[in-house]
Order: sequence, then structure tokens, then C-alpha cells
Amino acid sequence: MILVIAAIIAAIILVEFNKRQNTKAGDSSHITADVQQLYLLKAAEHKIEVIEDLQKNAANTNNTIVTSIEQELTRLTGAFEKGDIKLKEFNLKLDNLLSNLDVNNSLAQAS
Repeated sequence: MILVIAAIIAAIILVEFNKRQNTKAGDSSHITADVQQLYLLKAAEHKIEVIEDLQKNAANTNNTIVTSIEQELTRLTGAFEKGDIKLKEFNLKLDNLLSNLDVNNSLAQAS
């Protein structure tokens, strides 16, 4: 009889311990999501800086290309600030813009 009571008490203790561990794991996933958002935001800032630097150094590039990229960058940042696009999508579009600018830059240097 004593063993049955001890087993029940041990089971209750294990269940409570498991609940506390699950609660702690849930809290850390929220922190992880915040850190990921912070990294994405920092990456977006860096990409914008690189795009602006490439535009300044693009003396040989066609002015219409630079102007269209400036307009696209302005449109993207405005949409992000309004909340029309999410941070992940904003980063992807900045990647595309950066690759387009890099391709146009290398084509201008080759000619």
C-alpha cells in the first residue's frame, strides 16, 4: 500500500515538473523569434546601406537604372514602414534589388 502511495506522489511530482519545463520552453521560443526579427532587421539595414553605396559609386551605370532602383527602394521602405509587407518579404525584395543593381553594375563595367 505504501508503494502505491509513493508511486502516485512520484507521478504527481513528475507531471508538475514536466509542466514547468514545457512552460520554460514556450518562453524561450518567444525570445528566439524576437532575436530572429532583430537579425532580419539588421540585415535589411545593411542591404539598404549597400544598395545606397552601389548607387553612389555607379558613375558608369545608366541613370535610368539608378533612378528606377531609387524609386523601388523608396517604395519598398514606405510599404514596410506602413506595414504593407512583412520583414521577411522586405528582405527578399531587397535581395532582388541588390542583385539587379549588382548585375547592372557589372554589365556597365564590362562595356
